[in-house]
Amino acid sequence: MIEGKSDKPVYLYINNGHAEIRDASDVWGRTTSEAIALIKKKCGIDKSSVAVIGPTGEKLVRTACVINDESRAAGRGGAGALMGSKKLKGILVAGDMEIESFMDKEWKETVKQLIGKITANPIVGALKQFGTAVGMASAPKTGDAPTKNWQYGTWDKYENISGPTMSNTILKKHAPECHSCPIQCSRYVEVKDGPYKMEGSGPEYETLGSFGSLCLNSNLESIAYMNMLCNEYGIDTISAGSAIAFAMEAYEKGIITKEDTDGIGLKWGDEEAILSMLKKILNNEGFGKLLGNGVKHAASVLGGDSEKFAVHVKGLELPMHDPRAFFGYGITYATSPRGGCHCHGYIGGWDGRRGLPEAGLTEAQDKHSTSGKGKLAKAIQDYSAAISSSIICLFTTYALGPADLAEALKIATGYDYNAQDILKIGERVINLQRAFNNRFGITREDDILPLRVMTPQIGGPNEGVVMNFEEQLEEYYEARGWSRDGKPSMTKLKELGLDFVIKDLY
Repeated sequence: MIEGKSDKPVYLYINNGHAEIRDASDVWGRTTSEAIALIKKKCGIDKSSVAVIGPTGEKLVRTACVINDESRAAGRGGAGALMGSKKLKGILVAGDMEIESFMDKEWKETVKQLIGKITANPIVGALKQFGTAVGMASAPKTGDAPTKNWQYGTWDKYENISGPTMSNTILKKHAPECHSCPIQCSRYVEVKDGPYKMEGSGPEYETLGSFGSLCLNSNLESIAYMNMLCNEYGIDTISAGSAIAFAMEAYEKGIITKEDTDGIGLKWGDEEAILSMLKKILNNEGFGKLLGNGVKHAASVLGGDSEKFAVHVKGLELPMHDPRAFFGYGITYATSPRGGCHCHGYIGGWDGRRGLPEAGLTEAQDKHSTSGKGKLAKAIQDYSAAISSSIICLFTTYALGPADLAEALKIATGYDYNAQDILKIGERVINLQRAFNNRFGITREDDILPLRVMTPQIGGPNEGVVMNFEEQLEEYYEARGWSRDGKPSMTKLKELGLDFVIKDLY
């Protein structure tokens, strides 16, 4: 826990359990890659992991993020601005102490078996070959890639920005960035010349959606360049691209003009205009200063009909998966502890595909059915919370279930976990997060979806389809054991061992 704030720029140094706050005056103002390299040099420890903020975090842009190890992002919710408010430029962690498991020999064999299950999974195989960008290749069939600020369910240029196209054009090498990862979904790309010349980590699916289909931009090289800028300056690509798409629709509808946008003509598909506005956001200047605070804030300032197409939940722009393609996303987004988020409930691996037997869901649901979605969302949120708390990638859930995680934890720690214990741990996490939000005023009234995703897509495989959201929410609350106004009941809190929370809510 880092409390208070510093009078001058600092970074936190942690090495083998020793921690100290050190001066970062010469690091402040630098991009993330520069800051990481300089902090490592100052500490003299090359084998270390460093998380930093970029210039946008320093300038308190609300959609700023934290970047670690060059391009991995703690992207959502504005953590970069929070660190910037504390004058905390970064955190370095190093150490060479041994890591022991409870049953060392059995642990190594268990890891080998689990890795075998992961690498044998066909979805994992696709991620390894094409990265998360493979999702853009399936978009024409599913209508899952939000298009033209969530208006359309079809586009004739998804292929231009897909994983296979990336592999055939700008991919330089496969570059696993997570230690000992068996999935290795990361890409390293290079644009050798032209206005978008760059080299570095390739754009993920979410970035291809936010700066691509959401803005009708089919120029892959431009998206790779924008992704690089977002990494260097430290900003969430989902929120940044979503804000620009929102502004494009406002420009199209005449709510804003060139006089408002610093002379930038925000026309759909114009990658030069998108890049120009992104630079405004990154530097926290002009119209970009408004967009950098997110679409909810921007719509409140612009007024008029702009709130009708500001796509967010609780102020957080939605990720690039459409609830009209898979109904399970809707209830997940609406009830996520941090707003529009698919990581606090990685439901895409289940809805319409398979069940979760350990949670009593034995069969795959129809992706457009309403019944059962509340129960599914609850179960997947619980499992996702347990996975994230175990410091394991959510992509492993394509191959591993709660029983696999329980076995691994039992051998690693000596505690006798089973599958139901894993789900109960996740349920405890979700209820504690909800109680925290309740304490700050979150109620059922906030568990809603934006108007745009409650309106049918234009064209595509999901045309005319809209979920019965209220029915989903009722089922979800019942499955959770929450009151009608969206609070964990006293009975549920006691059942989960969260008795200490009751006094804050009742």
